Amino acid sequence: MPTEDTLRAALHTVPDPELVESIVDLGLVKSIVIGDGRVDVVLIPTSATCPMGELLIEDSTAALRAACPPGCDIHVEFDWDTEWHPGRMSPELQLRFGW
Repeated sequence: MPTEDTLRAALHTVPDPELVESIVDLGLVKSIVIGDGRVDVVLIPTSATCPMGELLIEDSTAALRAACPPGCDIHVEFDWDTEWHPGRMSPELQLRFGW
């Protein structure tokens, strides 16, 4: 099984479709759990009405699948109860966006 760092690097290639920035740098990745033949990832939407949610799940799943061995069970979901805020972004993006 890949490491959390490997999976995070795979997710780093996934851009938010609206902001065109990495979902990792935006702080949208809440958790990565690696189990026996399984990877579970929880994402945080930037808003409660995130119109690109399904696309983010599809793109994240594809990136993880490319980083995992064949047959690995990959599950990606949103945590709609955790509120995203600019403080979750990488320091570089906070500076660039003026937060």
